[in-house]
Amino acid sequence: MSQFFRRVWRVRAPERVCAFFWLLGNNGIMTNQERVRRHIGDTDICQICKGGVESTLHILRDCPAMSGIWERIVPRGKRQTFFAMPLFEWMFENLSDGSDTGVGSWSTLFAVAVWWAWKWRCGGDREGIHEERLVSWLPPLVSWTKLNTDGASRGNPGLAAAGGVLRDGDGRWIGGFALNIGRCNAPMAELWGLYYGLCIAWEKGITRLEVEVDSLMVVGFIKTGICDTHPLSPLVHLCHGFLMKDWEVRIAHVYREANHLANGLANYAFSLPLGLHTFGSVPLDLLSVLRDDEYGNSVSRRVRV
Repeated sequence: MSQFFRRVWRVRAPERVCAFFWLLGNNGIMTNQERVRRHIGDTDICQICKGGVESTLHILRDCPAMSGIWERIVPRGKRQTFFAMPLFEWMFENLSDGSDTGVGSWSTLFAVAVWWAWKWRCGGDREGIHEERLVSWLPPLVSWTKLNTDGASRGNPGLAAAGGVLRDGDGRWIGGFALNIGRCNAPMAELWGLYYGLCIAWEKGITRLEVEVDSLMVVGFIKTGICDTHPLSPLVHLCHGFLMKDWEVRIAHVYREANHLANGLANYAFSLPLGLHTFGSVPLDLLSVLRDDEYGNSVSRRVRV
């Protein structure tokens, strides 16, 4: 698996594509087969073709909705082997294939096609897949404090910043920060935000902390770990160091609409000098965002169910 993950992060593809393969390597995507296994679904049949169990490999390769595309782009001499391999061998062999296709390497074309297949499955307008929900920031449990953090990068890599805010059960400001990082990619900015948020919370003597981040990748790194060869591994280990201290910490993913204040602080950091800036009270530019959260104002979002 370490060889597989090294190969994933070396593919010339957008970072969100590599992150998706990281999720695949950790069995982190939800299929109908997985829903039935967890007793949260009624059928494991693919709702697109109605002709097979909706496993990960079925979604990405064997469903007629995708196999027809593969038959058009996989060279004829490779098709028999391509459609016969089990999941991890299939991913590893194709991600390792640097042969030229005329529009780039096969590994890049393969990676983007796999990511597109999943994106299409999740983003289609099929009945029962999405619904409108009202999303808002929610206060922490009684006796707990909530930390929201966020990171932003204007490029990949590019100018980057992070921000975070600590609030009590009434939504009142306990402390916040904005970090002008300089230059890095978005996942690194997200992790810097999480690290400094944990650091500030610990220094304030908080003993029960709810942490919310709007990056599924970062939550995955923190909950399931990361291989030591990954470039983000040192930052993940720094965060784990805080999580191992003598306090209770719960980390969860939230939609961006529930993370507006942290996002505002991250963007506010771009206007500040390089380095860490802490705030005893909310910056005036973000006062209205804090008030919206305190009043429980919600935003409609279309989510997959």
